[in-house]
Order: sequence, then structure tokens, then C-alpha cells
Amino acid sequence: MSLTTRFTEIIGNKIENCAFHILGCGAIGSSAATQLARCGALSMYLYDMDHVSTENIGVSQYTYKDIDKPKVEALKKIISHINPLCVVDAINGEFKTYFPDPNKDNIIILGFDSMAARLAGVTLITNCPIKPVALIDGRMGAEHYQQYNIIKPTLKKYLNTWYSDDEGSPEPCNAKATSYCSNMSGSFIANTVRKIVTGQPLDKELSFNFPSNMLWKKA
Repeated sequence: MSLTTRFTEIIGNKIENCAFHILGCGAIGSSAATQLARCGALSMYLYDMDHVSTENIGVSQYTYKDIDKPKVEALKKIISHINPLCVVDAINGEFKTYFPDPNKDNIIILGFDSMAARLAGVTLITNCPIKPVALIDGRMGAEHYQQYNIIKPTLKKYLNTWYSDDEGSPEPCNAKATSYCSNMSGSFIANTVRKIVTGQPLDKELSFNFPSNMLWKKA
């Protein structure tokens, strides 16, 4: 029996043809990675330069045993316990090199802590000869989650969704976070991946506010 047995008819097996690039393995990135591992992902690249600290435990997928370990290494081990068939490359350090898989559909998931880092990452990726099929940008602040979905992303398309750190919240994207928001972010991202791999209509933007339980979408 496969770990995807209960939802094969919902997600299918096309997710196995994707390589997921998780840029930032904090609250959003770690939640997205574990959700995708449960969904049957077989290829994942983790990019982060930080180590697990105590405050990460309350909002990310890490445990106290992971404290002081590089986030990418700790998350790689967590994924191996969920889905041992998933091949994970852990790239520990500042994001300066992108490793697209020429044999798979590359999907980018943005979870960096700053808008400047996101823009730098997208610039690097969109200049690569091997283009990703999709980009999912999750942005979280305390009890509010925003997500931007771009099919066949280009820098021009991304700039239409981007704002500077000065224009946005004065706090880094995940400086104020909650466990329920970060876990929900992973669910939203996994559901978006399901829509991409099954060819279903995709919202360009979505926003969920926890205090009001209000969901806003833009087709």
C-alpha cells in the first residue's frame, strides 16, 4: 500500500514528475515541504542558510532535537521519515545557485524572509535556460497569509506582484508567525500544486485572514 493510496484519485501521480525547489525552509517552506512529501513528491531541493533555533519550533516543522542543525539538513531528515522515496538535495548557504532538473517539471516555492531575497531569487531563476513551469510565492504575517501563483514565471510577471520590504510590513515576512498560519500555508501550497499537476483552474492570488476566517481570491 502506498502513502498516496487514500487520495490517488484526487491528486494522481503526476506530482512524481515534478522537482520542487523550496527557497527558504522556515515556517512556510518547511510546511510546504512536508505536505508535498506526504502528497507523494519524489524530488525536492531545499535552499536555506539558517540553523534551527528555539523560536522556530513553535511555527515550523522542526523539533527540539533539530536545534542548532542547518534547517535544510533537519528538514531533509524529517522528509525522509515521511516519504523515504523522496530524493532531497539540501543546499546549505545563501541562495546563489539554482539546480533545475532537466528531466522534470520544476516548481518554485518561495518562502524567504524578505522581499529583497525573493526578488533576487526569482531574478536568478528566470535567467536560467531551464525555465520552471510554475512559481508559488507564500507570504505570511502573524494571522494573515497571502499567496501568488504564476505559471511559466518571468521576472516581469513576478514584478507585478512584488513590493519592497519598506512598502510592506516593517517586520520580515515570518518575524511574526503562528503555527496554525504556517501549517495552513503548506496546505494552500499543496492544494495549488494539485491544481497545477491535474490541469485545474488556478487562482492568481489568494489571501486568508485567520481572525475573520475570510478567504479572498483572484482568478
